[in-house]
Amino acid sequence: MRAWTVWWALGLATLLRADPARAYFLDKDGNFDVRGRVYNQVAILTENAAEQENCRVTDPSTGKIVVTPACLQFASGDIAQERTFWNPELDAKLTPYMGWMNGVSGLSLISPDDLKFRFAWWGYYDGVFDYTNPEWAAALRAQQVRLSETSNTQQSFVFQDHSKNVRSILGHDNRINELYLDYTKDRFFFRVGRQAISWGESDTIALLDISNPFDLRMGAPGFFQDVDEARMPLWTLRSTIKLVDNWRALSGVFTDLYLVPGTIDSTVPVNPTWFGMPYSGAQPTEDPQVAQASVINPVGGHVAIVDRLPKSEWSESRWGARLGGLVARDYTVSTWYIRTYPEQPTPLITSPSFLELTSKKTLIDDRGNRVPVCNGLGAGGTGIGHTPSGRQCTFARPSVTELFRRLESVFGAAATWYSPLVGGVIRSEAEYFLDEDSFIPHMNLNPQAQVPGTGVVNHIPQADYLRWTLGYDRFFFFRPLNPTNSFTLVGSWNGQWNVTASRNPNLNFRNPLVKPGKAVVGPLGQQQPDSNWEDQHVIEHFFQIALQTDYLHGKLEPRIVTILDPSGIFGLQAGAVYRLTDNILLSPNFLSVAGTRRTGLATFRDRDQFQLRVTYQLN
Repeated sequence: MRAWTVWWALGLATLLRADPARAYFLDKDGNFDVRGRVYNQVAILTENAAEQENCRVTDPSTGKIVVTPACLQFASGDIAQERTFWNPELDAKLTPYMGWMNGVSGLSLISPDDLKFRFAWWGYYDGVFDYTNPEWAAALRAQQVRLSETSNTQQSFVFQDHSKNVRSILGHDNRINELYLDYTKDRFFFRVGRQAISWGESDTIALLDISNPFDLRMGAPGFFQDVDEARMPLWTLRSTIKLVDNWRALSGVFTDLYLVPGTIDSTVPVNPTWFGMPYSGAQPTEDPQVAQASVINPVGGHVAIVDRLPKSEWSESRWGARLGGLVARDYTVSTWYIRTYPEQPTPLITSPSFLELTSKKTLIDDRGNRVPVCNGLGAGGTGIGHTPSGRQCTFARPSVTELFRRLESVFGAAATWYSPLVGGVIRSEAEYFLDEDSFIPHMNLNPQAQVPGTGVVNHIPQADYLRWTLGYDRFFFFRPLNPTNSFTLVGSWNGQWNVTASRNPNLNFRNPLVKPGKAVVGPLGQQQPDSNWEDQHVIEHFFQIALQTDYLHGKLEPRIVTILDPSGIFGLQAGAVYRLTDNILLSPNFLSVAGTRRTGLATFRDRDQFQLRVTYQLN
């Protein structure tokens, strides 16, 4: 364990000038403002891996039960993260430099009332594979399933799609997080560039905030990672138009529009489908290629899990329209329609079959990578050989499971108001998801679809979902615990109703996670019962409560969040932010998940951990 990097970061930050927080300007008029944030965070697991029942397979050479090397075998005290994150920002007020437009005929009509520019970078390095516990690097070396992505699945059947480098994806990233220009003229506002749009509630667990994708590499966004930090920006054109200032019971009426051109930006989250990684989820815990009980399938098949990326076409554009305002001076209401991608992908075992004679074999190594040379093969390229570097290789066909994300329509409405009756703010929101890709195991993942002559063709079923949140926020004093400052209470009831399942009870929708101890494929590749997969109840719901207060004149901010699903899932965040100076923050946090079901947040039910973050902020 190399948690010393935290203390190195703390020592470095302490040496920096700890003046009172202030803006840092690049010019004397204060039009160019530089800010930034850097932190180092260590996550230490506080329990052993629980999902080890799938880690044991039969060694074909000895017949003995062995533990697959790529299986998740972490223990309490292991480090799941050692991340250094950086987020520099630049804000520029450009209005003072645009006065010349007022004196130019024609241009005076579009002279901005306000013009701003913003740039922000987002990047991190995580040393989990480089210098923390060796099991993460060992699992990465043992991985044999082919993980790849493409917008053309035909490439996957000849191993020509883009193979993923898990070390690179999880170990580091850099991106332009924000790069946009704000223009305001009279009733019109435009924002053009890379930005994030949030329409919908996103308290801790982002359920309805689906305009922008979320980074899924750290599991559940909002639980293991801050919601704002996990939100992925897109190249977007956005406009807001004020329609009505005051008219009878209406005031502040506006319309909001945005467009993400599919020809420019078709970004979707990176799927956390890696095996044996810190946040890969609870199932499958073993590498599915290794679980076939041989390095390379004797029939010449190699397991490939492929992210089906949207094509860069106008038809893949995301967009939304919203109408909002204030009704009767008390009720903030809005309604919207958006076209977007679902947060989670939907799996599908595809045809043509890897056993079909029309599918040519490709020379690959034991990780599914094409190789030019394979020494030691038998006559006609049969058997298993070795590459010049020593890896096993053979001619094989892929067994492809695609992970789909397809555009869906979402209708939404929300209302927020203060209620004197309960002494707090009421938040309500509902969204209707039309024809969302769903999961019924024997329709999505029937392995018989890859056996010639069975006539089985998999497809993705669709369903309509109604999702909602009803929240209650208030401030209150409780003098025995805090005699000087109030507490902030944020509570919500969140749910989902599968409308299609209600209409047709014969459709047994499931979550794409296998129940502990259950198999998905039986003898000779037979489909196991759908009941082996985790249930998706017709109505799913959970409660979420967050409580926060301040001590020591705002220097100490403790916060606790609880998530309770009556079906058997519980989550806890308990932590605090302590301001060592105006620029240096210390943030310990404990996160715990428990569940009788292996789905939703309980996918990470064996990832209880203690996080310690040291932040230096320039503001």
